[in-house]
Amino acid sequence: MRPVPFILACLLVLPLAAQKAKPAPAKASAEVRKVDWDGEWSLVAAKSDNLEAQIDAQVKDMNFAMRLFWKKKLQNACKAFDKLDILAGDSFTVTMGREVPVDTPADGTVTDWKRSDGETFKATLTQEGPTMIQTLQGDGYTLKHVYSMRKDGETLALQVTYTHPKLDNPFSYKLVFKRND
Repeated sequence: MRPVPFILACLLVLPLAAQKAKPAPAKASAEVRKVDWDGEWSLVAAKSDNLEAQIDAQVKDMNFAMRLFWKKKLQNACKAFDKLDILAGDSFTVTMGREVPVDTPADGTVTDWKRSDGETFKATLTQEGPTMIQTLQGDGYTLKHVYSMRKDGETLALQVTYTHPKLDNPFSYKLVFKRND
């Protein structure tokens, strides 16, 4: 046997043998982690968007009259609140600041909700794992609240999106809350 082909074969086989075997993929747990939404939550202003600055940025390129109109509309519809109370069960009761609680089943069933200023909404809520989506359909516009629980279970982010057919781009802002002890 000639030494060259033997050496060549060894050079090809050795790198393959030296590679580490890939670990087997982790088995997905049959049980999804239960998210504890219940509790009182306080706003973390330093990690949240400044709502007024966000509104100003949204309307900055509009003409004077439209800027005033949309700024007032956004200020009336979009609120930053310093606390959040959530009571979870077969249905979810969410209280944003001092607002009237929104009570909705977690299966997406539509319920009526009347805000403290008298405006009425069609409210729905769906929950999947660490995300809860609450949609409030008002007169001509929609507020979508996406609650995302952080892995630590002590912090949640709330992404609010306001859409209106006459507004070119949806308006969005984020609020971050921490669980009260």
